[in-house]
Amino acid sequence: MRFLPLFLDVSAGKVALIGSTPAALNKLRLLRAAGADVRWYSEIIDVAEEMLLASAPPGRLELSLSDPRLVNFREFRMVVAATGTPLDDEVAALARAGNVPVNVVDRPELSSFIFPAIIDRGEVVVAIGTGGASPVLARRLRERIEAMLPARIGELATLLRRYRGRLADGRHGAQRVRRFWEQAVDGRVGAAVVAGRGREAEAALIRDIANIGKESQPTGTVHLVGAGPGDPDLLTLRALHALQGADIVFYDELVTPGILDRARRDAERVFVGKRHGVPGVGQDEINRRLRDAARDGRNVVRLKGGDPFVFGRGGEELDYLRRSDVPVIVVPGITAALGCAAEAGLPLTLRNEATRVSLITAQRADQALATDWSGLADPDTTVVVYMGLTAAAAVRDGLIAAGRDPLTPVAVLARGTRPDAASVTGSLEALETLAADVGEGPALIVVGTVVAHSDPWLAALAAHAPREIAA
Repeated sequence: MRFLPLFLDVSAGKVALIGSTPAALNKLRLLRAAGADVRWYSEIIDVAEEMLLASAPPGRLELSLSDPRLVNFREFRMVVAATGTPLDDEVAALARAGNVPVNVVDRPELSSFIFPAIIDRGEVVVAIGTGGASPVLARRLRERIEAMLPARIGELATLLRRYRGRLADGRHGAQRVRRFWEQAVDGRVGAAVVAGRGREAEAALIRDIANIGKESQPTGTVHLVGAGPGDPDLLTLRALHALQGADIVFYDELVTPGILDRARRDAERVFVGKRHGVPGVGQDEINRRLRDAARDGRNVVRLKGGDPFVFGRGGEELDYLRRSDVPVIVVPGITAALGCAAEAGLPLTLRNEATRVSLITAQRADQALATDWSGLADPDTTVVVYMGLTAAAAVRDGLIAAGRDPLTPVAVLARGTRPDAASVTGSLEALETLAADVGEGPALIVVGTVVAHSDPWLAALAAHAPREIAA
């Protein structure tokens, strides 16, 4: 490790910036964002942009057209050179002679310090460096880490800082205090802040501080998390954060192994789904298991395919947990209608052609027969049928009987966004045959003129188009 990572308070002194290159402007923005007082040695005459930067609080910006080589660098806390000319070498030598930290942009051999790639979340700052060997690699690492950090993690740090003194005043033992802050970060306080519920988080933190001397176990939080249609890369960032903080994960049949792999490695995994032909765990039992795990102080994730509030019974679980005084956070997911249709290039709405979308479920033929199809006969309505594979014939008959044209385009999208995804298209009157063609697995039926704009429809047209025979 050539460069020791440190965090420097640049507001405690003046910083010299030398150069007018794009790299110098980038460093100016960074220094101003950190609150530094900057003296900028620049030959730029048009100062419109500099004046705009000068208005940024809280530090000051001073523009100088003098020769930086004639300056005593000892008056500066640090020096940054970014001229891209031999002047950088001279500035570096002068700064070193005065024992002033100096950075020459993209010249680590001349620098006594370097600028890392930075993730700024307010009170939380992450710096990534490669010792100047590869700034591109540092940026790539920053992108990956940034995707993992909740956007509100800085707000959590701010909240905890405000109450550190109050906890210290209680004269609690160091071990108990450490455990307390671990529970605050990993438990309901941290979860509420990340979810944007700052007032709830602060109220919970105040209660926990008041009860720190008591032996009662604080209740954990249940996250009702939408896993999306199957592709792990379609998880939301908040869903990923919840999975990585889980103590136990209750998951459904539609949740793929790739998504489960995103959970914390030592989290307990409990299957509570329902497989065809196999008795499953009842909803009442699932509710009780969620409640009991939270009351044991565990961080609970209830992982559901798609979105928990779209045919996922998430609303029932939410109501039960609320009545049980268990904290709940809902993490929406990409529902199958959106994810699978997008993968197939199928627009669910289209101006002047499809102005409404109706999502229905028909897991069994009797559900399809009991559905009131009269409101779905309008050709401007795109109908998306969840869990309708085995009820395809009843869906077809219901729509046609209600007045839908038998030649209306339809698509059957099976196992959407997964590696074994399959899709077929055709007419409404052929729906039963199409459903049989895609095989088993979760599937959507999409009915409407928009299907004619989808990738599988256009591919089928191209495959059957007449070919010209070369002379």
